Amino acid sequence: MKDDGSLNASLWVATTPETDYPRLEGDVRVDVSVLGGGITGLTTAHLLKSEGKTVALVEANRIVCGVTGYTTAKLTVGHSLVYRRLVDTFGEDGARTYADSNRAAIERVGELVDELRIECDFERASNFAYTESADRVDAIKREVAAAERAGVEAHFTTETELSFPILGAARVDGQAQFHPRKYLLPLAAALPGDGSHVFERTRAHNVEETDGRCTVVTDSGRINADHVVVATHLPFLDRGLFFAKAHPAMSYAIAAEVSEAAAPRGMYISIDQPTRSIRSTPTQEAERRMLVVGGEGHKPGLEEDTQRRYEALERFLAERFEAHSIAHRWSAHDYMPLDGVPYIGRLRRGSRRLYVATGFAKWGLTKGTLAAMLITDAILDRANPWAEFYDAKRLKPLASAGTFAKENGQVALHFVGARLKRRETLDHVDLVPNEGRIVRLGHRHVAMFRDEDGAVHALSARCTHLGCLVEWNTAERTWDCPCHGSRFTTTGAVIEGPAVTPLRAVHPSG
Repeated sequence: MKDDGSLNASLWVATTPETDYPRLEGDVRVDVSVLGGGITGLTTAHLLKSEGKTVALVEANRIVCGVTGYTTAKLTVGHSLVYRRLVDTFGEDGARTYADSNRAAIERVGELVDELRIECDFERASNFAYTESADRVDAIKREVAAAERAGVEAHFTTETELSFPILGAARVDGQAQFHPRKYLLPLAAALPGDGSHVFERTRAHNVEETDGRCTVVTDSGRINADHVVVATHLPFLDRGLFFAKAHPAMSYAIAAEVSEAAAPRGMYISIDQPTRSIRSTPTQEAERRMLVVGGEGHKPGLEEDTQRRYEALERFLAERFEAHSIAHRWSAHDYMPLDGVPYIGRLRRGSRRLYVATGFAKWGLTKGTLAAMLITDAILDRANPWAEFYDAKRLKPLASAGTFAKENGQVALHFVGARLKRRETLDHVDLVPNEGRIVRLGHRHVAMFRDEDGAVHALSARCTHLGCLVEWNTAERTWDCPCHGSRFTTTGAVIEGPAVTPLRAVHPSG
């Protein structure tokens, strides 16, 4: 079981040591407080400390055990069919900005690996967005043309090292892949000292901003800082309304050993549905035999049986790569921005010292590094040519109005529809061990779970963010909120925000 309480540990988490940084106790004063211990937060903290700033990095659970530790770990400018959409929405200049900035982020990772001599399986690789459908070949060709207009050296090809034929792919060379925890844990280890800190098991509940400083209010103390960076996946502060400007999407991955001949050196993602992401990585014995396959995306909380998502990936791996013994399985969710571009910069127009980064659309390792670069420049008052493009306060009505209406309309429908849905009453529910279910208790909805010892845990089913009803995740054994993506353990503890408060325990008798 993961340290945060959910069930499955990723390949990256399972093959690296646990961390044990202290919990904040009392009050501290630093130049910058960074909230969130993923790639965005840790890279931002590292860059700022390198510039002479004192930093306090705060993580609610353990560092690099959130989304960063649960990706497929690719670094690329080729984000599926992104450039055709970018050219249509932002023009060729916007698409070129996107390409240039993501390319610079990949180079920054490579520079840090070299500078700090980090052993993290970092290697250059080609990235392929491919199709097996004749109907989608033209989409690949259009993407190649749009990427070239954006300054990306993309090529159309029908040749790959995959064990099955494809009909077309957009190939981009010179990209990279690595082990994210092996990369980030050394960055974290170098942070404490000289007035800087790393705090784990410390949950931030609020940030108070005045003209001269910010105060981070946590469950175990306060951090006074000149600037605060909120790098918590989706901001737990609702002031910027990012919960309405980015919607959650869940995806899955499995890893299994294959023959070295079957392990591709490149990175692959299908544009067909369901999506398939493919890459390989060395095993603990340094043989290149571990294959990682991902996909099966859906909205969190809206899948009745998430277990079948893993089963679909396992069938794909067995059929295409003759791999039958799964070594690791894991899931994660990310946030999809309305216009396809991350929100990076000041939290809102009135915020002069409070920064945010969110909406990485499942490509967070490249974009998280980019966000760290942008925010570091902003805090140091340095001009950055890409800052305006990613401005967190932007709103492009033509690009985002339809998505905004659709996504928030679905949130409203779930908010009401989940309450009208027929549910079992408490006196009729009969849970088997490791089963969870939403039941009615009078006018209330209760999230009930029976553990392996037979004990029943009863919680309010109302998400503590904005009150949507959570739903049971069969594969991870968590309570997930379909509205804005908060997740909770079977005992109610927060796994991922924007919620910061646990689900409330209730007494089954009412």
